[in-house]
Amino acid sequence: MRIVIPGLALALAACSPAPVPPNASNAEPTPIESAIPPSPTPSPTPLVLGRVTEAAAAQVSGELRCAFLSDTSDLLLVGAGDVDKASRATAVVMRGATPVLLTARAPGGFDAMAQGSSFADTDLTASITRGAPRETGHEGSSHTATLSVEASGTAPLAIDGVWECGP
Repeated sequence: MRIVIPGLALALAACSPAPVPPNASNAEPTPIESAIPPSPTPSPTPLVLGRVTEAAAAQVSGELRCAFLSDTSDLLLVGAGDVDKASRATAVVMRGATPVLLTARAPGGFDAMAQGSSFADTDLTASITRGAPRETGHEGSSHTATLSVEASGTAPLAIDGVWECGP
């Protein structure tokens, strides 16, 4: 019978609940906070536009042109388009000292561009939002406007100025 008693003791021990350590409760455990502070989210790099040079402006093609001038009279975007509703206007901006050639996102030629347009390449988008008309003293048009520029990895940029278009 001595063989049966130790086997019975093992069987009873397997069925009993695990011992509860002293001071234990059924409450949720308290999370442990890391001593290492979280890394700050990096700020996007500022987008820097330079003045459009004469050589850069010569890269756009079309019968008629438009230009965006900032409130400080910096030439920041030059666009050109044909009087052809099926064509797309082109534009150029200077990303720092590098010219970036852009194409209108929608067809409409010069007429669509003159109304305010959006231009893009693979990385950068520049949009003109026209505001109130201004007196020109010539056959072209002039409006208050905002130039909005976005590029991957950079903070968006909005600049107030004037959108002038004409022959």
